Amino acid sequence: MRIAAVVNDDIISAHDLAQRIRLTIITARLPDTAQNRRRLAPSILKTMIDERLKAQQTEKDGIEVSEEKVNNGLAGYAKSLNIPPNKLDAFLKQIGVDREVLAEQARAEIGWASTLIRNAGDRIKVTDKEVTAALEELNANKGKPEYKYAEIYLPVETPAKDNDAKDMANRLINHINAGASFSALARDFSQSPSAVKGGELGWVQSGAIEPIIEKTLAQLPLGGYSNPIRTAAGYHLLHLQDKRIAGAEERDEILNIAQVILPLQKTPQGDNKDIKLAQARSIAMQATSCESLVDVGKSAEGAKAGKLDNLKLSQTPPMIRQSLATVNKGQLVIQEDPKGAILVLMVCDRQKVAPTPEIAKRKEIRQRLRMEKIAREETRQLQQLRRAAFVDIRL
Repeated sequence: MRIAAVVNDDIISAHDLAQRIRLTIITARLPDTAQNRRRLAPSILKTMIDERLKAQQTEKDGIEVSEEKVNNGLAGYAKSLNIPPNKLDAFLKQIGVDREVLAEQARAEIGWASTLIRNAGDRIKVTDKEVTAALEELNANKGKPEYKYAEIYLPVETPAKDNDAKDMANRLINHINAGASFSALARDFSQSPSAVKGGELGWVQSGAIEPIIEKTLAQLPLGGYSNPIRTAAGYHLLHLQDKRIAGAEERDEILNIAQVILPLQKTPQGDNKDIKLAQARSIAMQATSCESLVDVGKSAEGAKAGKLDNLKLSQTPPMIRQSLATVNKGQLVIQEDPKGAILVLMVCDRQKVAPTPEIAKRKEIRQRLRMEKIAREETRQLQQLRRAAFVDIRL
């Protein structure tokens, strides 16, 4: 058995490393070339070394991870790839990856979450005073921008490691610009706690973001990706998913809509957008109610039709949100979907969202502050494990 690395008393085999590289290439939609495999190997091996250190600390602390928790973790991973959990084993078999390789990763991360919190003590506690201060800042920032984004974070622990992190960040953004999945790469390479969610950070207010990151977000188009950004802690890649003005969620609405979806099709002469727009206008002229729109849509060639209830306006894609914002009940709108379709939408009902009670706001703020403290604590504990470890890389 070829050995990729020795981590204290544990061995990472070259076979296991090859399996993880294979999994990353498939899930991130990267070209499966020898060059990509060579480039990915050092970073993936570093991640696997960290996982071994986490697993060793978990075992030292006497924390056991049940198979039920591992299976739940794998189910969550499958959902992040839009794979039904009961189809994950078949997917792994199809791409030639052993299930245990993924289970070992899940076991390490689940156990680490428990040992991290146990060893953190009071360092991750959030006081009422901190929550009150954050709530006051939230209210003071109404009218300022908020950003919904994801990140890939590559820390720089010592100046000597700066070039390695920078090179990795540049390789990742090149892959992303070539069509690789940002969320899949975040899961495999980001060193932030948000990695388990594909780098998703949710909504973050202006003022709660490092100035250089906020400046970059303000300049990015919706759906855009940033070049590597250097902060005091390391390198960041950003994916801007949405933006809004703070306080806008308090003016949110719940919609019931009927929709007809007309997928666009690519041809050697281009797409069939004009044909689908004409079809959409014909459907719109025949529809007199939400029910009739669905009926007409179901009988239209190549169309899909149905209803969506309890849809938050703030959670719709930006272009669709803008179109629906001023449409009254019973009115129609024809909208192009950036994902490649023409939509015919009718608002069946709309209601104002009740303001969020302060107790719910405080609970949400407390959770956010706790996650921020856990992120800092994870960095601290992992650095300690790395400094104390014996690691022999043999590839």
